[in-house]
Amino acid sequence: MISFNSKGFTLIEVLISGLILFSVLSAGTLAYKSSIMVIDKFIAIIKAADALPQIMTAVKDDLAARKLEGNGQQGKNITYRWKAETVESSRNIISSYDEITGGLEYGSFQLSLDRVSLILSYHGAERTVKRLYEYDELVWFKQKFRR
Repeated sequence: MISFNSKGFTLIEVLISGLILFSVLSAGTLAYKSSIMVIDKFIAIIKAADALPQIMTAVKDDLAARKLEGNGQQGKNITYRWKAETVESSRNIISSYDEITGGLEYGSFQLSLDRVSLILSYHGAERTVKRLYEYDELVWFKQKFRR
């Protein structure tokens, strides 16, 4: 009578366990890579949104100088381009309250409601994210006299 000692694994068992191990490692690596990509995109969106208030202030200053389009850079990774169109504007106003002196300032002033389209781009190491923002801006400006 021949007896076999079965203390080891057969070739089929080793191959199947290797296939299962490879599948689990591949799925784990794919999940890790996907989560890193989501985190990178989230960081890019947060950094772009964080710079938005300063960019909107710069755009408002340009609108007060009656520039209707422009571009710029905020930090080393964020660039922006904007364009505005006047939706409505007031008639000339001949005086305004000056907060510094507490009196009236005379001249030719105007209120303007402008619709701004702002394209903000974040250029990261692995990713570039572009966002389009559209908003209305009310601008008070002093008109320049033409001769």
